[in-house]
Amino acid sequence: MFMDADDFLDEEIQSNLQRFERMMRNKTREYFEAEELEDICDYYIRKEKPKKALEVLYFAEEIYPNTLSFKIQKAELFLMLDKVDDALELLDHVAVFEPNNDELWLIKGEALLLKGDFKDAAEAFEQVLIYTDERVDMLFEIAYIYDDNNMFEQAAYYFKLIIAEEPDNEQAFFELANSYEITGNLNEAIQILNRLIDVDPYNTLAWYNIGLMYSKVGLFEKAVWAFDYCLAIDEEMAPARFNKANSLVELEQFDEAIAEYLYTIEHDGADAIAYCNLAGCYERLEKNEEAKLFYKKAAKLNPNIAEAWFGIGLTYDKEHKDKEALQYVKRAVVLEPENTEYLLVLAELQYRLNKTSDAVDTYREIVAIDPEMMAAWLDWSYILYVENQIDQAVALLMEALINHPNCHQYYYRLCCYYYALGKTKIATQCLEDGLNINFADHFLVFEVLPELANVNTITDIIEAYRNNEKF
Repeated sequence: MFMDADDFLDEEIQSNLQRFERMMRNKTREYFEAEELEDICDYYIRKEKPKKALEVLYFAEEIYPNTLSFKIQKAELFLMLDKVDDALELLDHVAVFEPNNDELWLIKGEALLLKGDFKDAAEAFEQVLIYTDERVDMLFEIAYIYDDNNMFEQAAYYFKLIIAEEPDNEQAFFELANSYEITGNLNEAIQILNRLIDVDPYNTLAWYNIGLMYSKVGLFEKAVWAFDYCLAIDEEMAPARFNKANSLVELEQFDEAIAEYLYTIEHDGADAIAYCNLAGCYERLEKNEEAKLFYKKAAKLNPNIAEAWFGIGLTYDKEHKDKEALQYVKRAVVLEPENTEYLLVLAELQYRLNKTSDAVDTYREIVAIDPEMMAAWLDWSYILYVENQIDQAVALLMEALINHPNCHQYYYRLCCYYYALGKTKIATQCLEDGLNINFADHFLVFEVLPELANVNTITDIIEAYRNNEKF
C-alpha cells in the first residue's frame, strides 16, 4: 500500500481539513480558529491548489475581517495565480496598518520583480532586512525569489551575504556554487566549494560537487582526486564512484574505469547507463565481445537507450557483419531519429549492403539536420562519383560549401572530381584553395585519385606550397 501525502498530516490538521471540505460541500458554516484556517490554507498551497487556498482565505476574512495575516497570504496566492496588480493593491492596503511586516515587504518585492520593476523590488527587499528578526532566513528567501526568476547574479549576492554572516552555512555555499555554475562561472564555483572544504574538510557533498565542477572544466585528474577524497570519507557513495569512472574514461584510463563501473554495478545493482559506459571502455580497448555483452545487458535492462543498440551495431560492424549491424543501428535511429552520428553509420551500412537509394535518402536527411556535417556531404558525393554522376557530385559539394565555405576537405575532393572530368584548370584552383586553408591534409587528394601522385602539375603545386613559394 502506497502512502499519500495526507498520511503525514497532523491528526488535528487532517480533521480540520475534512471538516472544512465537508462544510464547503454542504454549503454550511462552521467555526474555525484563525490558526486552523492558516494550516488548511498552507496544506492547499503545498498541494499546488491555489484556488482552493483562496476559498479558505475568503471564508477566513468573513470570520476575521481585520486579521492582516490572511490578507498577506491572499496576496501571495494572487502572485501564484499571476494576479500581480491585485497582489500589490492588497499589500499597499496592509502596509497602512502594518508597515513593519517583513513578510509583506518580501511578497511585495517578488511582485515588483514579476512586473519588471527591479529597482523598486530591490528596495522592497532591503525593507525586509530592516524589519526582520530572522535575517538569514530572509536572505535565503530573497535569494530564492531571484533564483526562481532566473536572476542568478542577484541570487548569488544574497548567498554571499549569508556566508559573510554564517561562514559555516553549508546550504549557502552549495546554493552560491550552483548560481555560479548556472551562469557558466565554473571557476568561481570551484573556489566557493574549496572554501567550504576549508571550513568542513570531511564534507562529502562538497568533495563530490567539486569533482563534478573539475570534470566540467576538463580538469579530469583533479576530478578523480576530488572523487577519491569523497570516497575516502564515504566509500559507499555510488555517484562519486560512477563519476570518477567517467573522469577516468576521459583520461583514457579504461582499465581503471572498468574496475570502478564493475564495483558500482556489484554494490548498487544493475544500471543501464553503467553497462553502456562499461561497454564503451571495452570497445576502446578493442575487446569486442565484452563490449557487445554489456551493450546487450544495457539494452535488455532499458530498451529505450539508443546508445546501447548503436553500440551493439558497432560491435557487429567491427566483425564485418553488416546485416546484423544494420538492424541494431536502425533501432538506435528509431529512438533518436535526429542523431546524425547514428544516421551516418546507418548510411554507410546501407551503402555497403547495396541499398544505395536508402543510403542517399539517409545522407539527405543528415544534411537537412546538420548542414555542416562534412562526412555526410563527402560520403554522399563519393557515391555519386562512383556511380559516374560526377557532375552531380560537384554540384553537391558546391552546395556544401555554401554552409561551410572554409572546409578544405571539400576543396581537395573537388580537385579530384574536376580532374576526373578533365577540367584540370579548375581542379588545380580547388587544390590551391585547399592548400591555402590547410596544407597538412593535402594527402586527401591522393586517397580518392591515387594517380594524381604521378601528375606533375599537381605535385609541383604541392611542393611549391611545401617550400612556402606561394606565401
